[in-house]
Amino acid sequence: MKRIILTAIVTLFTISAFAQVSNEDLAIVQSVFQKQKADLVKENIKMSDAQSKQFWPLYEDYEAKRLALSKKRAAIVNDYLKGYNTLNGQGFSALAVRTFASDKAFTDLQSSYYPKFASTIGGKNAVKFYQLETYLQQIVRVKVQDNIPFIDELDKTKHN
Repeated sequence: MKRIILTAIVTLFTISAFAQVSNEDLAIVQSVFQKQKADLVKENIKMSDAQSKQFWPLYEDYEAKRLALSKKRAAIVNDYLKGYNTLNGQGFSALAVRTFASDKAFTDLQSSYYPKFASTIGGKNAVKFYQLETYLQQIVRVKVQDNIPFIDELDKTKHN
């Protein structure tokens, strides 16, 4: 499992740090990530054929909505990177508000799909799915944070 996760992360971050991510690059990375994520789900969540027939269409619907939210999150990061040198307090605040809204939308998506997944693959498997989902999301977030400048970080390197 970790090999697949690491491959997804390496793929995600072959796009250079501190550079804007184009929509085409993002689409390629997300496509690879989605395939690898589906493989992880298949590997870690055992389900019957009947459950599988119900789960995968639901999963695809969930992933389409998650992907749309992911694109919005990437846009927030891109806006931060584009405006890093020119943003003022108001601009940073606007990005923070967008980030909070993005986090809430993702949590709302998970909350709305949990009962559907639980009724399809059982409560234990639904929680296992969200455990995997949370793990992957946290890894991606940490890697993104590691690859974008902390506020005032670049200014400090100019003065040293």
